[in-house]
Amino acid sequence: MTVWIVNQYAVAPSEPGGLRPFALAKELSLAGHDVTIVASSFNHWTRSETRLRDGEDAKVETVDGVRFVWLRAPGYPGSTALRFWSMLAFAKNVFKSAVLRSFGPPDVIVGSNPHLFAAFAALKLAEDVDAAFVFEVRDIWPQSLIDLGRMSPSHPVVRTMSWMERRLVRGSGAIVTLPPTGAEYYVEKGLTSDALFWVPNGVYLRDLPDATPVPSNTLFTVLFAGIHGIANGLDTVLDAAKLLEDQGYGDKILFRLLGDGGEKPRLVERARALGLRNVLFSDPVAKSQVPDEVAKADAGLLILKRSPVFRWGVSPNKLFDYMGAGRPVIYAVEASNNPVEEAQAGVTVRADDPASLAQGAVRLYETPIAERQAMGTNAREYVEQRHDLAKLGHVLEAALSRAVTSKERARTP
Repeated sequence: MTVWIVNQYAVAPSEPGGLRPFALAKELSLAGHDVTIVASSFNHWTRSETRLRDGEDAKVETVDGVRFVWLRAPGYPGSTALRFWSMLAFAKNVFKSAVLRSFGPPDVIVGSNPHLFAAFAALKLAEDVDAAFVFEVRDIWPQSLIDLGRMSPSHPVVRTMSWMERRLVRGSGAIVTLPPTGAEYYVEKGLTSDALFWVPNGVYLRDLPDATPVPSNTLFTVLFAGIHGIANGLDTVLDAAKLLEDQGYGDKILFRLLGDGGEKPRLVERARALGLRNVLFSDPVAKSQVPDEVAKADAGLLILKRSPVFRWGVSPNKLFDYMGAGRPVIYAVEASNNPVEEAQAGVTVRADDPASLAQGAVRLYETPIAERQAMGTNAREYVEQRHDLAKLGHVLEAALSRAVTSKERARTP
């Protein structure tokens, strides 16, 4: 099959960001398929232009055997309005791209959200070139925007996205979901279960180093690695850090926040105002460097604000980064699933509760190192069995085949 994967935020391994699109594309390529990733040259995590020079609108590049088509989209440093404009511009460039069309029509196009504009452009392009279409659902938009309190159901943008969502569902030969129970959402919308495929996030074990023993740092380090956004609720971390200082653990337990995002400048200033000495902010690193950063930590932190959106479960990249590195995890999420508890790989605390997070950090800090090592071993085994992106690539392949077969049947008189 010839496959195009449209994902505005896909990156190469040398850049900060999620490895999922690249890893799945690589697996499809190894299976003999011709795969192209279509992404923005503006890196969402570093807020910088990384691929195109002035005057360039597109560039074709092969990275470790995977072809990328980088398309220009406007930057959006700290601006919601500019980010929205970037979404629209990228979607337009996907549909209009002369570089893409010069390749000849693919068999199937994958349109990935979270935002629906790029996925919708991918659908329209698929219809234009008579290719099959697969909708990849990373977040359930626009419902997620409503559940997180960012927009009301009557907002014009939400109404537009709801219409797009209906079109994407109707136009899909298969739907791939990341949320563990996301299929239920689409079954309620009338899809049959044979058109739904669960491909969660995970780790690319081919390139992942063996887990190292959990450290015994003088300063017990709890690492959060990822986007500093509203949904992450990192104010809870600052409040927990203040409690730990007040309780005499300020020189024993450190929260390290690695990454970037719209909330980071405010969080840095708030930590400074609180005089916190047990919170360290670090710049983002390339995805290929994340395992080394996780290996330095005593534990990982998965934290999300309490929200109805997580009733379909969560599948965050950072969780599997921690678990793949063999580190115990503090799980501060209220969701329909709990991989940390299932794997016996850490401690669970209440979402949006600084006191509970502080208590969880102390509990893990005071856990004997042999028990923390056992948690880390459980974590690594869990992702090897269930979240190896090489294995998940076969599930995506099945979804693509289903969509192509459905399209071929539709063409038959």
